[in-house]
Amino acid sequence: MSAPLFSEDIEGDGWRFKSQFGLWFGPVTPVPGSALSNVLSTNIGGGTFIRMNIPSDDWLFETGLSYSYYTSNGPARLHAVPVYGAMNYRLPINLPLTFFAKAGAGATYVSAVPEDKENWHPTALLGLETSFPAGKWVNIGVRLDYYFVYEDYLTPPANVPNYQIANGHLFNFGLMVNFNVFR
Repeated sequence: MSAPLFSEDIEGDGWRFKSQFGLWFGPVTPVPGSALSNVLSTNIGGGTFIRMNIPSDDWLFETGLSYSYYTSNGPARLHAVPVYGAMNYRLPINLPLTFFAKAGAGATYVSAVPEDKENWHPTALLGLETSFPAGKWVNIGVRLDYYFVYEDYLTPPANVPNYQIANGHLFNFGLMVNFNVFR
């Protein structure tokens, strides 16, 4: 008799309810049509997150950070490091995949070149993701996150008459690997 291919936890729904540590990487881009999309180009980013159970099978708390580096055809470059907390809702879809919708808030460290400006800005997050089990300890999936980086509260520098301040609208799309670590 051979050992089962999948553990009892996988064949049941146990894998869905474990806390997770995850990594993702993929394209990052300003939202098309936004002020930043006229200046910055799509590039590669990545991040990490920890997702924890709360006393509910449908809601989980997630905290994470990511790194994005944007270039342009000119001298403009932007480094963005969002740090966030979010509530994830497990959508009640009866498939071997798990689907999440998430909403959260945090702050984004932004470093802009050639302005040589660095600052932390309030940030809101919306996201969707799906994943499937690839064994007892690993899930593989994709995620799409939208970040709204609030900058309208800033005052333009007095010595730069045409300086424009624009809120950041950014998409992160990534392949992810989640490690099921705790119950």
